[in-house]
Amino acid sequence: MKVEQKPPHNQYDLTFKRIFSFKEVFVNFLKSTIKRPWVDKIDLQSLEFVDRSFVKDEFVEKEADVIYRAKIEDTDIYFYVLLEAQSTTDKTMPRRLFEYMNLIWQRHIEETKDDLLPPIVPIVLYNGRSNWNVPTLIFKGWEIFKDDMFNYFLVDVNNIDDETLKNRLDLLSVILYLDRSRKTAKEFIEKLKEVTEYISCLPTEQVKVFAMWLLRVIRPQMMEEVQGELDDLLKRIEQEGVADVGDFVFNVQRLMQEYYKEAEEKGKEKGYEEGKLEGKLEGKLEGELEATIRIARNMILAGAEDSFISKVTGLDIEKIKELRQNMTDKEFEQF
Repeated sequence: MKVEQKPPHNQYDLTFKRIFSFKEVFVNFLKSTIKRPWVDKIDLQSLEFVDRSFVKDEFVEKEADVIYRAKIEDTDIYFYVLLEAQSTTDKTMPRRLFEYMNLIWQRHIEETKDDLLPPIVPIVLYNGRSNWNVPTLIFKGWEIFKDDMFNYFLVDVNNIDDETLKNRLDLLSVILYLDRSRKTAKEFIEKLKEVTEYISCLPTEQVKVFAMWLLRVIRPQMMEEVQGELDDLLKRIEQEGVADVGDFVFNVQRLMQEYYKEAEEKGKEKGYEEGKLEGKLEGKLEGELEATIRIARNMILAGAEDSFISKVTGLDIEKIKELRQNMTDKEFEQF
């Protein structure tokens, strides 16, 4: 079923869209109204009028809006011109613009597979009766956070040494300290012993969070019959908390030690059995290869061609030639 599209807001909007479809008109508009140094760096050859379908059906109601794509120093940049012909100003404009910008970013990522978002320059062309009194900033507190808004802070825990984490003595640091060692049971258990006393001094709710994290971390590593016990324990902790942190941690350590000891023994048994099986398979394969070579040698003695021998035995031509070269005249005489 085809969705019926709504017509543009009014003929005024549609007229401006048609005007802006001329590249030279749009460039003159930018140069005369956007007083920024980068305007003169726009690669005019790359300037491209983008149809509203670029952002799927979300722009149906704003059919008269204009999107241009260009390049500045090999970087894609989008110009989104919103044609606002209402008689009064719209206080939701910052939010609306940000929503439209998100749509453009989503489609750009889908089409280009870029990992980074391209810059978008939002422009509002207003022709209402009253003076525009809505802030042109999209984000609050821009002056404070402008250097951080479109960057992100990377905190790589791998670059924080153990001593630093231990010295911070807060719940997050303790969990990070333990988390980096949870794949090594022995080290994890030793570190767990180190932080037990500190954990005991945390507020009740934080102790509860720590206990639930700890059980969820070790649960996937436990046997199925133990997992059920852990699930029951998790439910009790969520409802009642931890009465004795030291006793709780001790029991977790015991569980882990018992499990890994059993897993180690099973691993040895499994390795032994797999070794025996591998030996049997190798012996069988070697025996089959010897039999195939005997057949090939007999076919050579019988005067068969190398290509025919290869088809029958599955051996490579080079292997057959090698066999032929290594055979002695005496073998041919005896045959």
